[in-house]
Amino acid sequence: MGSRAWIDWLRRLGPVVLAGLALGFATLASARPAPEPIVISKPMGQTETRLPCNRNGSPFCELRLYQVLVGTFVDGTPDHNPIGGYGPGPHTGDIKGVIQALDTIKAMGFNAVWITPIFDSAAGSPQHRHSGEKVVNPRLDGTGYYPRDYFKVDPQYGTAQDVRDLIAAAHQRDLKIIFDGVFGHHKGNVTPSPSGLVPAASKRPADYFNSPETYPGEVVDFANPKSLAFYDEVARYWIDVYGIDGWRLDQAYQVPNRPMAKLVKSIAQSSKDQGKLGYVVGEIWGTADRIRASLGTNEEPALPSAFDFPARYALVQILATGEDGTKGKPATTLQESWAMGAHASYPDHAIMNLMLGNHDLVRFGDLIQRAGKGGPNAESYWARHRLAFTFMAAWSGPITTYYGEEVGAEVAGFSMRVSQNCGEVQKCDDHIARNMIKLPGINANNTDVLPKALALRAYLTELLALRKVSPALYAGSRTHLYSDRHVYVDLKSLGAEKFVFVMNVSDLHQTIRLSKSALSDEDMREARLMIGDIKVRETAAGLEMDLPPLSTGIVRIQNSEAAARP
Repeated sequence: MGSRAWIDWLRRLGPVVLAGLALGFATLASARPAPEPIVISKPMGQTETRLPCNRNGSPFCELRLYQVLVGTFVDGTPDHNPIGGYGPGPHTGDIKGVIQALDTIKAMGFNAVWITPIFDSAAGSPQHRHSGEKVVNPRLDGTGYYPRDYFKVDPQYGTAQDVRDLIAAAHQRDLKIIFDGVFGHHKGNVTPSPSGLVPAASKRPADYFNSPETYPGEVVDFANPKSLAFYDEVARYWIDVYGIDGWRLDQAYQVPNRPMAKLVKSIAQSSKDQGKLGYVVGEIWGTADRIRASLGTNEEPALPSAFDFPARYALVQILATGEDGTKGKPATTLQESWAMGAHASYPDHAIMNLMLGNHDLVRFGDLIQRAGKGGPNAESYWARHRLAFTFMAAWSGPITTYYGEEVGAEVAGFSMRVSQNCGEVQKCDDHIARNMIKLPGINANNTDVLPKALALRAYLTELLALRKVSPALYAGSRTHLYSDRHVYVDLKSLGAEKFVFVMNVSDLHQTIRLSKSALSDEDMREARLMIGDIKVRETAAGLEMDLPPLSTGIVRIQNSEAAARP
C-alpha cells in the first residue's frame, strides 16, 4: 500500500479507531520488560569519615542556607531601588524585602540567609580604571559586587537601620545572616576604613585577565600588608558592630592562602567574642584542583569551606544539562574523581557546601527544559526537582538553595542559550537567573503559582524538617553502596542513626534488593520510608525497594529517637 493510500485508509477508520491504535502503540511502547532486580551485597565504595561533615565535626554542617540576590528578590519599599542590574529583572529588590520574607524562609526550614553585597557602590559614579577612562556602568553598580565604601550601606538597597532591623529580625527567628564579602576586587578609589586604611591595587596584568585598562575597578594586592589589614577591619566591623554570623567570599581565589588563613582566624575570634557562628565559605569556580588549591593543606589550612561546583555540575548533568551542554550522564558520574570522588583529596578541614544554582548559573528549571526533559506542564520537570532536593537533603555538609528553586522557578521565554548579543537582551547564562519570582507568602498568593509549585515547596519543607532532626544526614559518614547508569544508592550513618538514600534517574522502573551483608549485617527491622515515592519491603535477606521512574527516597533502617519523622 502506498503512503497516500495508507493515509486515506487511516482517515476512513475514524477518530475512535485511531485513538484505539494510538493507545495500542503506546501500550506496546510501555511494555518494555522491566530490568532485572539490582542485588547489592556489598558496598561499592569505602566509608568516608575523614572530613568534618562525615564525622559530626563542625556546627557549620547543619547549615541550610537560602540565598537571595537583594536587587531582584523582593521589593519591600519604593524608597530604595538599584539603578540597574544584569539579567531580566526587574531590579527593584531591597533589604526591607528580605525582612518581609523571613517568616516564610523560616517556615520552609532554612536556618540561614545569605544576602548578596550591600556595601556602598557609589552607584552612578565612574569606575576607577587603570586607563583613566571614566566609565559609568549602572548595571554593574546595581549588583553590589564592585563596592567603594565597605563601611556604609548602599542606599540602593536601604539604610544602616534596615540592616540592623534585618539582623535583629533574623536572630529573633533563629536565622543566621551571612554577608557576601567582595575582598579581592572593588570599584577603585576605595573609601578609607575608620582607622584610615585602604587596600593596595595589584600591578600584575594577569590579575586583570591581562586587560587592566578595561577592568571595571581594581584587583587587590595582598602582597601589601595594608590590604589584609583593611579587609580584616571590614570583616570584624560587620561582626562586631552589626552582629552578622559569617561571610561568603566572592571570587575567593583572589585572596591568597596565607592572607586567607589570617582573615579566617580573625573572623573566628571576632565571632567567638560576639557569640556568633563565624561561618566562612568561598566561591571557587572551576575544577576540584582549583578548589583544593584554595582550601590549603593539612599543615597550612586556608579556606575552611567552599561551594562544591564539581558535585553540582555532576548532578545537573545527570538530571538535566550543564551550562556547557553536557547532559545524559549516568548516575555513576557523581562518584567520578572530578566530582564527589575529589573529596578524598581535599584537606582534613574541608567543608563542602552543595548548591543547585545561584545568581551566576542558569536556573535548574531552565536547564531541565534545555535538556529536552519537559517544562512546568510535565510531571518529569517536578520529579527532577524532587530528586535534586532529596540528594541535597542527604548531603554531608551545608546546603544552599537559591531563591525561587523551592517553587521550581524558570525564566519565562528562556531555556536555550542565547549565543549572540546576549548582553543586549539581558539573557546571558551567567546572569539569566537574576529575575524576580512569584513567591507565595512573600510577594504573591498561592493562586499565583501552579499547584505543583506549591507541592514542590511542601516537599522541600518536609525534606528540610527531616534533615534538621537527623544528624546522620548532614553530618554522618557516607558509604557509597551502588550506582549504575540509572540508580544511585548511599548509606548515611552517625552512631545508631542510619539512612539509605536512593534515586532512580531513569524512565524505567527499577527494583533494588539490599542485603544485610551490604550494611555489615546491620539489623534492618522496622525499616521506614521517611520521605519519597518509592516502596520498601522487608525480606529475610534484607530490604527490597521498588523505584518508579524518576523516583527517590530516604529510608531509615535502624531505630533512633532523633530520626523520628518531624
